[in-house]
Amino acid sequence: MHELNFVPCFAQGLKKKTLLLKTCQSVTAISLAVLVGCTSFESREHPDLQTMGVPDQFQLSSGQGNTINPVVADSVESPILANTQQTRWVKIFNDSGLTVLVERVLANNSGLAAEAAKVKSAGAGQIQADAALYPTLDLTGSISQSQTNDVQSNNSSVSLKAGFELDIWGKLSAKEQEASLDYAAARADFSESTLALTAETAKAWYNLIAQRQLLNIYQRREDTLANALTVIKQGYGNGLKEVEDLYSAQDNLQSEQDNIAAQQQVVSEQVRALQVLLGRYPDGRLLHETELELPALPPLASKVMPSELISRSPSLQSEWLSLLAADAALAAAHRDRFPSLSLSASVDQNIDWNLMASLTQPLFNAGKLAAAEDQAEANAQQLEKRYLQSLFSAFADVENALMQETTLQHRRNISENNLQIAQQTTTLTLSQYKLGLVELDSLLMVQKNMLDAEAQVLNVHLQQIENRIELYRLMGGNAETPSVASKAETKISETL
Repeated sequence: MHELNFVPCFAQGLKKKTLLLKTCQSVTAISLAVLVGCTSFESREHPDLQTMGVPDQFQLSSGQGNTINPVVADSVESPILANTQQTRWVKIFNDSGLTVLVERVLANNSGLAAEAAKVKSAGAGQIQADAALYPTLDLTGSISQSQTNDVQSNNSSVSLKAGFELDIWGKLSAKEQEASLDYAAARADFSESTLALTAETAKAWYNLIAQRQLLNIYQRREDTLANALTVIKQGYGNGLKEVEDLYSAQDNLQSEQDNIAAQQQVVSEQVRALQVLLGRYPDGRLLHETELELPALPPLASKVMPSELISRSPSLQSEWLSLLAADAALAAAHRDRFPSLSLSASVDQNIDWNLMASLTQPLFNAGKLAAAEDQAEANAQQLEKRYLQSLFSAFADVENALMQETTLQHRRNISENNLQIAQQTTTLTLSQYKLGLVELDSLLMVQKNMLDAEAQVLNVHLQQIENRIELYRLMGGNAETPSVASKAETKISETL
């Protein structure tokens, strides 16, 4: 009897379990399908190196003799360079090659694109904080299936729920203000990154031109030493020169050839630095910049006051906005310890509704909220002291750069005067050498002094340009007075 009654009961229970298992599997499958559909992002893969111009092998040579398309002014429409304070100063150099180069760097640099994504993220954070000030409305729907014995039932429900937290203490407003200030600070950081990238590009461009000109000086010196070696060889063959003179001339020539090889490496590395800024593979191939010269700097007519530097420097603006955001965070952390009042309402498909108000007051959390407030206060104090330090450091940097303008101009005058004297001495010594009044060693010495003086003029000129670029960066991108700058911003974009 027990066995006969047991089998049907077991079969019925097994049937229920099988039906329940199938139902669970169906619901699980549907849930997974929904989740997969909502999160069907493509898996991230490494970028295609071929489309980025990456070769199969590293470059084994220094790239001497290889060329790529030069940077030329092809009537590029540049609204960024025309109207943005962080880049408008580039036009002061009146260099079309630099203008186009900066435009391409700003368009292709990955680091700047990352800063732009950071701004976008901060903007989304502001929207999230702002949404807390508004009511929420959620639609909830459910479908269930159940079976008892042989009776199967289906249930469905739809409800609409609304919720709203009253900002009676200004806690949500403080958090929204914090997010808004963080967003403004992120935009200031982007402006600073744009300014720094533009300055770095300009310095790299003019450093490349200067290194190419210095290489030309070394090559001219090599030609002079090669000619001297030829003369000494002839004199040695005629018994007029000693073997020591021959060895000395060969050693001088080889030493200069070693300098040329090292300078070619410097030029290739500078080209690679520019290619990295451009977002290209750094193959080190040389540009057509042998005929380019360093630009003449116009007089610096800046009347920017120290008080104006605060509003002009993006880095100082970012630190100030971050400090204000820390103050807002401190206010929010303090108000988190106050009660929260929330309202909620719901209505279902049967038009049954309910309304509820809730009040939440933190009583015991082991000092968590108090510690959060102390942490926010310490963070605000830290940013305050850091801002003051950055402010005085910025004042000192501008003062030093302005003083360096005068110092470098004085050194430039001295070096140009020395070059003029060296050129006159070389001309005179060459005439005396042709008349047999001086030895070849004396001629080589004065020629070397002349080329050294020319290299010194080039070096000081490059330092002047780099100091002027640094000054523009410190002053927020433009050394003009605010009135002149505002007039320039009203002009339409022009072809650079």
